[in-house]
Amino acid sequence: MIDIIYATYDIGHDANFIYHDENPARDWWLIMQTHSKAYFIINGQKYIMPAETAILYPPHIPLHYGAYDGEAFNNDWIRFYTDESFITDCKIPIGIPFELSDYNFTHYLFKQIASENFMDNTYKQSSIRLLFRLMLHKLEESLFYSSIYTQDRDLMAIRLELKNNPGYPWKIAQLADKLHISVGYFHTLYRKNFGVSCTEDLINMRIELAKDYLEHSTLTIYAIALNCGYNNVEHFSRQFKKNAGISPGEYRKKCIHRK
Repeated sequence: MIDIIYATYDIGHDANFIYHDENPARDWWLIMQTHSKAYFIINGQKYIMPAETAILYPPHIPLHYGAYDGEAFNNDWIRFYTDESFITDCKIPIGIPFELSDYNFTHYLFKQIASENFMDNTYKQSSIRLLFRLMLHKLEESLFYSSIYTQDRDLMAIRLELKNNPGYPWKIAQLADKLHISVGYFHTLYRKNFGVSCTEDLINMRIELAKDYLEHSTLTIYAIALNCGYNNVEHFSRQFKKNAGISPGEYRKKCIHRK
């Protein structure tokens, strides 16, 4: 059971904002993420945290947090009752703030939970439970990624950029600049992390995108080559055949016959 008392997001406060509640009878949970820099007092210790920080407060422990360093305070939060074991026994350090690895996605989940709670839909309770479970999974992922070197996390983000838009005219030097490292060291890191060079990886991504176009669109091979980052259709065809074992035209015919 998850019984939401109040759920909201994008709530703004001024730079003097402080929330302090030491009532030991408080029997509700609080899950929150900040959009701004903030401080937290936990067992008498002060934590200064950057924007995009999350915390899960259980019942009965003191709540003390607020704006920091003259910045306005902005957050998403949900106050609720629960006996769900995936929350009460979760791997997240209860009552301890930690940085988020995918803030935009968890922000989206706060919005969805608030929306479901406001609407009286048929599957309201089950939807909220599923969204909470997804939220807890994403928060646990943040703890995993926080144990990885920042540089490696940034490299993963770069690879995701390539995957999302392989047809863009990416330059290795520009990618290396994102990490503030040399091109040579970028090549070394990329191969170490992903077992393939960045150039080979990007070619594979482009060919996979081309296969999708060939199977599911009526675009010409020339148009597909352009969409996949090739200005020269002959070069595209050579790389496609080297990767797939057949030409783009043969691949399309094979897909048509398969249907």
